[in-house]
Amino acid sequence: MRATIIKDNAKDIKKTTRILIKSLKKGDIILTRPNKLDTIKLITINIWSFLISKVGRGVTHSCFYLGNGYVIESGRRITDKKIQKISLEKLLRDRFSIFKGVTVYIVQPKIYNEKHRKIALEFAVNKFLKKTENIAFSYIEVIKVGLRYIFHKSEFYKDENLDKKKKWNCSTMIAHIIKKSGAHIGKRNANTFLPDSFLFSKHFKTKKKFILK
Repeated sequence: MRATIIKDNAKDIKKTTRILIKSLKKGDIILTRPNKLDTIKLITINIWSFLISKVGRGVTHSCFYLGNGYVIESGRRITDKKIQKISLEKLLRDRFSIFKGVTVYIVQPKIYNEKHRKIALEFAVNKFLKKTENIAFSYIEVIKVGLRYIFHKSEFYKDENLDKKKKWNCSTMIAHIIKKSGAHIGKRNANTFLPDSFLFSKHFKTKKKFILK
């Protein structure tokens, strides 16, 4: 896929945000990958992102687009404790300030109609925003997913019940939302998704790719 390259983001994140919003629909998935994470300083400051990038083929974060320039996300920073609604501009500004350049992918399930999007949006709001005080982000959950990915792939297709789950990472939350919409994304458990799963799975397609410099 040909990427759209957007330069001078340090000066005008607002303009970049407007460009991305034109390509987004409610219910889309947004993935971010640092363009560079290869210096001792960057790795030390962003050790969690570095580890996730090694397991997740470079992709370090995922979020769900709510519409009107807002996303629902968790784990944007290591100090995050709750799932939250933030502006896309804030997300991009944060990613760019840390990594000085990021690649953004807009992704969706291959079969994903307006009904799926509506159900996903309602579930995301009711499950994760209205009850956000009871649902915390956990990096431990990220580590568990990574370890399962390496050592216990046989568990990927076992039955799961996540209705009472309280600790989430960004990708398991989104996979759960999409599965609840009824969109087909394979038999893999939502609890085993990493951010890169949405990019490389045969059940998803990339709508747009932006390289921010």
